[in-house]
Amino acid sequence: MGNVWTVARHTIAESIRMKLAVFLVVLLAVLLLGLPFASKGDNPVSGAVQSFLAYSVAALSVLLSCLAIFLSKSLSNDLAGKQILTLMTKPLGRWQYVIGKWLGIVLLNVAILTISGFVIYGMTCYIASQPARDEFDRERLEKQILQARHASRYVVPDFTVAASAMYERYLEEGRYRDVVNLNSAKEKERLRGEEEKRWRSIWPLESRVLGFEDVRCPRTPEETVHIRYTYRVHNFPPDEILRCRWIVGNPQKDTQVYEFWRRDVIDRVHTVAVPADAVAADNTLTAVFINANPWAASGEETQRANTVVFQGPDSVEVLFSVSSFGSNLARALCLVMCRVSFLAAVAVTATTVFSFPVACLVALTIYILAATRGFIGTSMDWFMVSGAATATATAGDLIRTLTNVFYGLFRIVIRPVLNILLFVVLFILIPDFAKFDGLENLVDGRNVTLKWVLLGVGRLVLIQTSVLLLIACLLFRRREVSEVSL
Repeated sequence: MGNVWTVARHTIAESIRMKLAVFLVVLLAVLLLGLPFASKGDNPVSGAVQSFLAYSVAALSVLLSCLAIFLSKSLSNDLAGKQILTLMTKPLGRWQYVIGKWLGIVLLNVAILTISGFVIYGMTCYIASQPARDEFDRERLEKQILQARHASRYVVPDFTVAASAMYERYLEEGRYRDVVNLNSAKEKERLRGEEEKRWRSIWPLESRVLGFEDVRCPRTPEETVHIRYTYRVHNFPPDEILRCRWIVGNPQKDTQVYEFWRRDVIDRVHTVAVPADAVAADNTLTAVFINANPWAASGEETQRANTVVFQGPDSVEVLFSVSSFGSNLARALCLVMCRVSFLAAVAVTATTVFSFPVACLVALTIYILAATRGFIGTSMDWFMVSGAATATATAGDLIRTLTNVFYGLFRIVIRPVLNILLFVVLFILIPDFAKFDGLENLVDGRNVTLKWVLLGVGRLVLIQTSVLLLIACLLFRRREVSEVSL
């Protein structure tokens, strides 16, 4: 390890002298120190903090990724300037040289990331110390954004038994008499889905009980949990505001009960702050949503025929604090470092084969593919299914015939080949950076879990980075170091 560390120190010293590295570091410093003053304006303090975190961490990730790629010029300079010939006369293995170069690039990025992390934390505290617009703004900042909150989703009842009973009843009534090749399992699953859809729909003057499990927080009125919800509304009210009630707590489990009268703008995400003593001793929380206008009884307003639908499992969540903002920021930056370590390995591997400009192009291409892998996969699925159907529906007779022939050839021959190539290139060689990006959670005050960080370390660093470095060592071992790279 002594030789590896020597190469790493030499790489760090050489990288510090690079003008490009200095420019990127200065640009990063200007962004981190200037964004707090540009993000305030007339925005509430909570919005300014969210804007600063979003832009600063995103800029840090992009600039460090570019820096990791461009610092591979150190290896290219050794090859182009023939310094590598002097190094090879020493008791230094080629694998030690490659690992040392990668380690030097990573350590320099770790140092910059650590300093930047402290700057981001300090600037966030500076913005948060400014006067809030109102009490709601201050509560949102302290209780929601500058927290690491875990989300618990509501438990959907199991409608399997009800679906089976309904299937047996329909069978006795003869509803399936004319159905050919009836698949009982699929029909029961369809009936179960229909029952669940009906359960998710709350008609006017109806209510729905939502249960949440594993809500682990101090059960004191000083602590707060947040019910975060969004819904679809049929039969819009004229002013696009839904009147409803929430009753939170379960007296049967000896908890406090709180009632909230709400006027919610439709198609928005809403949050209700609930004292934590509404949580039961078994870490469960019971919330009742009532689709009724609480102001209708006094004659102030009228009850309208609005049907509310909670569509997905994340349509209603309970958020509660599990750790501090500082630790959440540290975990989010660890995920950034995992991506940077992988890109450094990509750049070093490419530089062992190609010249520096070509290696940069290869590394930047992989960076873009990794950042947009989810979008590419979705686009390919659309093209394979919807694209051909759209082209067929809008084309003329001759073009429609040619399109059908091409689509048949594409579906039988080209599509399987593309699927194999996409699987190998995208899903094995290139990771999906979106799965290792904690920025959205950090800005929203959600917990960037340690499990998530360990998954990033294991997948990006221990597996894919190690494989790339192994390939780099094998390629560099067979390379003639005196040759000119093209």
